[in-house]
Amino acid sequence: MQNNKNLYSSELRALYKIFKSQLPNSIILTGQDTDIISTIAKNLASLITSKKLIENRDAFEDYLLKSIHENSYFILKIEPVFLEDKQRFKKNLYREDVKYVNDFFSTKDDNDQKRVCIINLIDDLSLDAANSILKIIEEPNRNNHFIIVNQNKSKCLKTIVSRSNRIFFGKLNYDNFANYYKDSENEEYLNYLYQITNGSSYLTKQFIEYNFYEINDHFKTLLTNQKKIKANTANHYIDYLHNFKNVDQAIPVFFNYLQLLIIDETKKLCHKNEEFLIIKFLNIYTFIDSLSKKSVDLNLDFENLMISLFHRLKYD
Repeated sequence: MQNNKNLYSSELRALYKIFKSQLPNSIILTGQDTDIISTIAKNLASLITSKKLIENRDAFEDYLLKSIHENSYFILKIEPVFLEDKQRFKKNLYREDVKYVNDFFSTKDDNDQKRVCIINLIDDLSLDAANSILKIIEEPNRNNHFIIVNQNKSKCLKTIVSRSNRIFFGKLNYDNFANYYKDSENEEYLNYLYQITNGSSYLTKQFIEYNFYEINDHFKTLLTNQKKIKANTANHYIDYLHNFKNVDQAIPVFFNYLQLLIIDETKKLCHKNEEFLIIKFLNIYTFIDSLSKKSVDLNLDFENLMISLFHRLKYD
């Protein structure tokens, strides 16, 4: 992570006040930029467990924003589970996925050692898993702490929220956003990503990795001109996606990118008398949403999904 003193300065100031006071058993960090927030969470956990002396707030912010966090026996991370056989992330985490948290906190240590469990993202926890975590939070221990990363503020169990200190991370301004990705070679693409993702570093990181920008102009043309969609158009996009190392992981990111592109194009039409196109674009957006869910829930073959998409584009 690029170190930037202006990056989330007010949020880190609030976090510093919590850190310098009596640490709560649970801290929730909520925001869309889970890529950056997860790094902050891991570095905060490292700081708590290592008992490093932090001289002032500047030193605190510098430590939390550094690129590399330190692994520790006293830090447990609960993160999305990647299913090797299906080549995708598990949709939800269940009670069995978090059952070892209680054992982690039950281990006795000398020297008043603190332990931290990071939950990244709590949005992915099923209700039974969240209730298991809640039960531990409800039995406070001054040496046991949760740092919870949460993207959608409404997806965190209210009873967990009520027993936690919560900090909301706002949208990055463009200067900080651009500085975070200053190694990106395509400034035009970066500016476009800031626009369509509303400054989300989480989405931007994914889109930069796959570089979908190269299909922008072509797909926009297909949206507005059905005659440009040929019998082999879907196959061209299938071949394009096959170039990625892991197609199954690329598909939902690709669909998400197309949806954001469509929303951006729809906004432009709102200033014109283009009601027919607006309805068409929104119908395509909804159709892509259904395809994306089918690709995850039903594990459907992505080639058939792409054929369905371009058939809908041509005949909608």
